[in-house]
Amino acid sequence: MAHTANTDNETLMYENNQEMLYLGASHGTKEIWKIFGWLTVITILDIILYFSMNPTMFRNIIFVVFGIVKAYLIVGYFMHMKHERLNLALSIIVPVLFILGLIFGLLYEGNFWSTI
Repeated sequence: MAHTANTDNETLMYENNQEMLYLGASHGTKEIWKIFGWLTVITILDIILYFSMNPTMFRNIIFVVFGIVKAYLIVGYFMHMKHERLNLALSIIVPVLFILGLIFGLLYEGNFWSTI
């Protein structure tokens, strides 16, 4: 009979832990709407700057920075990478850094820097 009581306590602890994990994994709709608002503001700024600025390298850098910020927000909050372990996040971040290096290398080789 003692074994059954111990099993019941373990089951109760497991169920409580699962409930805590479930509630902890849900980061709330307020946070999602806040991030959605930031993405909307950045996109509106993106469109305004596209039509109001002359096409220069500075404008392109602004668009790249806005794109990186939007990608971070989307991957971090909507794909839940912000709440994952560091190793999983690094498996995404390191290839992105290589891709950014490739982009800047191609821009340099294409003599694109002379349009600043």
